[in-house]
Amino acid sequence: MLHAGNLQAIHALRQAGRDVGDALATVVNLLNPSVIVIGGSLGQAGEHLMAGVREVVYRRSLPLATSHLRIALSMAGDQAAILGASQMVTQYVLSPAAIEATLQAAG
Repeated sequence: MLHAGNLQAIHALRQAGRDVGDALATVVNLLNPSVIVIGGSLGQAGEHLMAGVREVVYRRSLPLATSHLRIALSMAGDQAAILGASQMVTQYVLSPAAIEATLQAAG
């Protein structure tokens, strides 16, 4: 339906993006990230959803927080969550500092 140019589907997807953007604007104002990556099933929704996200995030966030902010689609597709989780494990759980702390705690 979306690929056929169904305007109702496009408007619904754009509104869904605005709803996601509404939540993300709060995150941007609190945490000031440099990149937001939309992945998984949301990322597969494409540019209509992204346009809604960007519209609200840039409108509702502080200019200082958005001056270097990039909002992008994940290139990982439906594997985004598992790749992100594996990165977190590698960076935090298996980091040299975490391993050292574990070894020291074990005696």
